[in-house]
Amino acid sequence: MSLSIESQRRRWLRHGFILLNLGLWLGIATATLSHPRAWLSAHVTAFLTGLVLIAVGLVWRDLKLSDRQRSIGTVAGLTAAYLGLVNNVFSAIAGLPGPASQPGVAPPMPEAAVFFTILAIVVPATLVAFGVVLHGLRGEPTA
Repeated sequence: MSLSIESQRRRWLRHGFILLNLGLWLGIATATLSHPRAWLSAHVTAFLTGLVLIAVGLVWRDLKLSDRQRSIGTVAGLTAAYLGLVNNVFSAIAGLPGPASQPGVAPPMPEAAVFFTILAIVVPATLVAFGVVLHGLRGEPTA
């Protein structure tokens, strides 16, 4: 059973605003918890991801996609958004060194394995989601 395009559009918008809300709460973590740079990264990333989801929701009606393509794009996009947030929060809790925050410092192995495993899902899912949206924006707009 497939959802209507309008229902799918509202799903994108709803999840975008959920991530914006989570980004607000992560701002509190930035000010109060250890590893403030990592929490700031999670805070800003949640905001940017929320805005991307809202942007996709705003163009959803205009995409020339089959039902299957819409389903793949939605699953990939929401998977990338939420797993990316989980990975940022995990990185902040574990205090993993980043290339910008602590260049040249190797991350501890058990935590790094979890981080890179999640990243191995987030990166392809993000590329698929953006690819589906770009594919849907091809050609001339329909009247």
